[in-house]
Amino acid sequence: MEDPELAVLRIEIDKIDAHIVELLAQRFKITNQVGLLKAQKKLSVIDPEREARQAQRYAELANECGMKPQVVQNLFRGIIDEVVSNHRAIAMQAAFQ
Repeated sequence: MEDPELAVLRIEIDKIDAHIVELLAQRFKITNQVGLLKAQKKLSVIDPEREARQAQRYAELANECGMKPQVVQNLFRGIIDEVVSNHRAIAMQAAFQ
């Protein structure tokens, strides 16, 4: 039998996880629009300058929230890698149209 206090905390974690997934879905909808716009304008899939600025921003946000910057960097690296992959697929599809 699970400890009642632990159960309450886990319920809160599950709620937060659901919000994170909802926010990620919103983020990916917008980044998909970015990918389409980049493909239309024949812009590069990767923007190293933007990524560098964002990496710095993520570190600052992590520090402000009392988190280890590397944890936040790692999380966003996975998200950005997925976005880049999606943008490459969009660019390839646009090239064949």
